[in-house]
Amino acid sequence: MSKDLLIQVFIKAKKKKLIDEEFISFLDTIFPGRSTNVIDVLKRGIIKYIYTPSNRTVWAAKGENQEHLIYPKLYCSCQDFYKNVVIKRNHNFCKHILAQIISEALNNFQIINLEDHKFNELLRDLKLKI
Repeated sequence: MSKDLLIQVFIKAKKKKLIDEEFISFLDTIFPGRSTNVIDVLKRGIIKYIYTPSNRTVWAAKGENQEHLIYPKLYCSCQDFYKNVVIKRNHNFCKHILAQIISEALNNFQIINLEDHKFNELLRDLKLKI
């Protein structure tokens, strides 16, 4: 069910091509009272890392103090995802996953191209901050 909701968010954002009051109301129906958090993540930014020559792609959301690794529609390295999605099952996804889906639909994200050997550095940096 949660992937279906994320697909709906993606389609609606892609059609609207912007975030307006109607879109925020739509987000509030899916993520009650937390749409502001999603907008804050979008303002901080989403990054798409592309590694070459493997063409491995990794998404990250800029947090207040660190980046959060995202596997779209599946996983986020933030504490909220672990606590409220995995353990307590209060939510289907975190604000970072929603922000990544929206930024992809709007084609509004930063792209960073790196060589494959830099991938381990990203993982090490993320691990040190967790």
